[in-house]
Amino acid sequence: MSARQRTVGIPLETMDIPVSPEPPKFGSDVTMSPFQSSSKFRMDIPMSPAPEVRNGMDILMSPDQGSKVNMDVPMSPAGQGAAAVELVSDPWDEELISSLLSKLSTPLTSQPNFITWQCKVPSIAPKMTIKMGKGSLRVDCVLGQGAFATVYQATDLNTSEKMILKVQKPANPWEFYINSQLNARLQPSVRHLFNNIHSAHLFQNGSVLLGELYNCGTLLNAVNLYKNLSDKVIPQPLVIYFTVCILHMVEQLHNIHIVHADIKPDNFLLGERFLENKSFDQDNLDHGLSLIDLGQSIDMTLFPEGTAFTAKCTEMQSGRPWNYQTDYFGIAGTVYCMIFGTYMQVTQEGSVWKTNAVFRRNPHSDLWTEFFHTLLNVPDCSSLPCLRSLRSRLSTVLQQNYSNKLPSLKTRLVIQVLESRTARR
Repeated sequence: MSARQRTVGIPLETMDIPVSPEPPKFGSDVTMSPFQSSSKFRMDIPMSPAPEVRNGMDILMSPDQGSKVNMDVPMSPAGQGAAAVELVSDPWDEELISSLLSKLSTPLTSQPNFITWQCKVPSIAPKMTIKMGKGSLRVDCVLGQGAFATVYQATDLNTSEKMILKVQKPANPWEFYINSQLNARLQPSVRHLFNNIHSAHLFQNGSVLLGELYNCGTLLNAVNLYKNLSDKVIPQPLVIYFTVCILHMVEQLHNIHIVHADIKPDNFLLGERFLENKSFDQDNLDHGLSLIDLGQSIDMTLFPEGTAFTAKCTEMQSGRPWNYQTDYFGIAGTVYCMIFGTYMQVTQEGSVWKTNAVFRRNPHSDLWTEFFHTLLNVPDCSSLPCLRSLRSRLSTVLQQNYSNKLPSLKTRLVIQVLESRTARR
């Protein structure tokens, strides 16, 4: 019996539902929203950070491969669901994933950067030099560890390029498959908005992914940086700016029929482009934010059109199917985290879902109230909100009110990021 099946009997009045399957440890410098009993249906949703991090480094791809079995994600929870062409219980079921991969018209093994080895995963540890394909890599340090994987920083001795090694046991080729679909379906101009896996090595007892390294921190790190400043939270102009970027990135994924399914602050990384970028135009693609960790993503093209899922979540508690709604909830939780520096709670009042936020002192209270209402109250799988419309409205507010303030606020954050990066070394 899966973790989802074991928890179905939990009373609806009080449920803790994690956005990601790691324990809810947000960091000592971020205040947790206290759980309070209520007669209303209320949930605490921990926006859990990346798995255990060593040396203060950021992890490129979440190492908890087992999360596709255990992830319980609240979806947008209002209204009655429209009938779907086909209902699938669990999109992360291991047998389903294996079946989908086995039926691909172009098998992964035919791709030149997918290498199969007839041996077990070699021993990998810091300070070692290993052969991976034709290259030699020096393993620099451990970036993080989870129940099913360890992520290392490594350096290519031939090119001096730094990268990550994600070592997974058992093997998880699905993440490489999703990466290949991003390469095939995304326009080249937006491909850099998502992390890229250079190659995958499949062994008898595990797999090793080689991918891009980001070393400027995550949105979660940025939230924590401001906890030590007078602002205490990310300034409103930067929150709106980052939200515009996030909406555009998720829109790109949904346009190619990919559901990320694990959107949270620590899966948005700041790259070198963020340090260098000077433009704040809504169509600028060099903002430096990248969405990572697509190991739990769902490829909707592998299912009949209109397919929805019933894996345990708020939608299921209401007897409603879901598909893209999981990403809308993730966006809402990420933006809430930037605004308030804490986890998002949602409360059901009648048939309407609301956050526990109080926007009375926020200069854009109406904007944010409508924003969260839209993302948390999707009527059904056939009535999905338009992310472009949300982005357009936020962009208008940004340009009309903060175009002159953004450069200095961005520079201040860049200084904090660089100082934090120096301190980690």
